[in-house]
Amino acid sequence: MDWEKLRETTVLATRFLDHVVDKNAYVPAVPELKQSALNARRIGLGIMGLADLMYHAGVRYGSEESLEFAGQVMEFIRYHCMLTSIAMAREQAPFPAITGSIYDPADLRWKPPEPLFPYTCDWGRPPVNWQLVVDGIREHGIRNAAQTTIAPTGTIGTVAGCEGYGCEPVFALAYVRHVNDHGKDLTLNYASPLFQAALDRLDFSPDQKEQIISQVIEAGSCQHITLLPEELRNVFVVSADISAREHIRLQAALQRFVDNSLSKTINFPPGATEQEVAEAFMEAWKLGCKGITVYITGSREKVVLETKATMQARQPAAEENIPVAAEQPAFWKDTKKPRPRILKGYTYSIETPLGKAFITINENGGDQPFEVFINTAKAGSETAAHSEALGRLISYVLRITSSIEPRERLKVVMEQLAGIGGGKSLGFGPNRVRSLPDGIAKALDEYLYQQHWEKEEDPEQLPGQPLPFLEEKKEHRQIGELCPECGQATLINEEGCRKCYTCGHSEC
Repeated sequence: MDWEKLRETTVLATRFLDHVVDKNAYVPAVPELKQSALNARRIGLGIMGLADLMYHAGVRYGSEESLEFAGQVMEFIRYHCMLTSIAMAREQAPFPAITGSIYDPADLRWKPPEPLFPYTCDWGRPPVNWQLVVDGIREHGIRNAAQTTIAPTGTIGTVAGCEGYGCEPVFALAYVRHVNDHGKDLTLNYASPLFQAALDRLDFSPDQKEQIISQVIEAGSCQHITLLPEELRNVFVVSADISAREHIRLQAALQRFVDNSLSKTINFPPGATEQEVAEAFMEAWKLGCKGITVYITGSREKVVLETKATMQARQPAAEENIPVAAEQPAFWKDTKKPRPRILKGYTYSIETPLGKAFITINENGGDQPFEVFINTAKAGSETAAHSEALGRLISYVLRITSSIEPRERLKVVMEQLAGIGGGKSLGFGPNRVRSLPDGIAKALDEYLYQQHWEKEEDPEQLPGQPLPFLEEKKEHRQIGELCPECGQATLINEEGCRKCYTCGHSEC
């Protein structure tokens, strides 16, 4: 264990998190949140990869030895985190709400934490002197009202290459990870590189290694593989190999040196009873844990991680066609994003066979389109109704809940509308507008293409200028409704009668 490196990292991370309190982007609508954060300056320094460290040190997670090992590591982190917080209070100031708190130098009620059990093992850890912390608080106060926590770290642990998330044991030596890939379930197979490295150090033939790895991939654990030495099986335990009581006791050993709560899952095998779960909660309460999470293997229909054996056991059940009771109520999720009160947007005008169209595209965060309004003719006309219908449908496509970003959805809409022909076209070549939908597509194309140039800051294309291939050509002509006889947009209201200036059709 590199204790000096751990100390340096703890000091750096504590100062970093204190800066986060000042730099955080608080919700402007609730100023009390910012004021509360600045008054207490709470931070949450935590850990991840504890199980990896135990694999490295040859300590079985959940054993009596591991309780002391985890406690010594967390105590060392808390100790140097508090010394750093005191140093920052001396350099700047203690947290504003320190008066009357347990850290009030005039009435110090905070007591140094004590381990779950007296230490008996020597892991080479430098000594800690909690009296220095007590004296430092009395003299300078402390910068942060709370210092430590342990988060789940599932995603960042994966990115960092940790096998054990937060303070959890390794889930399995081999497992399947489910990833939501644009609405589809993408399965990724994973095998423990630490176990593989330990296996490579043993004197096994290639065939024996392949046999061992196949058994591990199937079950996720190595406890049933008698070919492996007992010492290796004892160290490389996974969450399912550890009893609920061992889970709780290790959490309690860490909780002694964590002033906030910590994230920890107590794993139960399939078929666990209510009494066993109740006993787990009582045990955790007696040992001083602030809260626990209980998970019974196979109890959830959808999970992020699972072993190959568990996944295969669920598949037959999933294939069965189980009828749903008629009286069972249906619960529907919100399918459309709510509209904010104020949105910024862009309005484009373009000539179409049905007259000049105004297309407004509003955005909502991240330069993503949120809704589209289309105005063409006078209110109450058929053309205005069709335009409003198109705008509503496009807006719904943009606002519907989806893993595809709105800009990509708008590109698909543009591609579907582009090229739709009508009874009459307007313009020539690339400027030709075949119909109202085709004109809308050209406006959407201008919006998407112009946004691209604004981000790239191309010197030859200034923001706000129309693109060359979308330059409008003004033509003076009478525009009206679509004629039911010839299909041209030249049906005009005149002297109380509607007449077509193309084919002469009259409704009088």
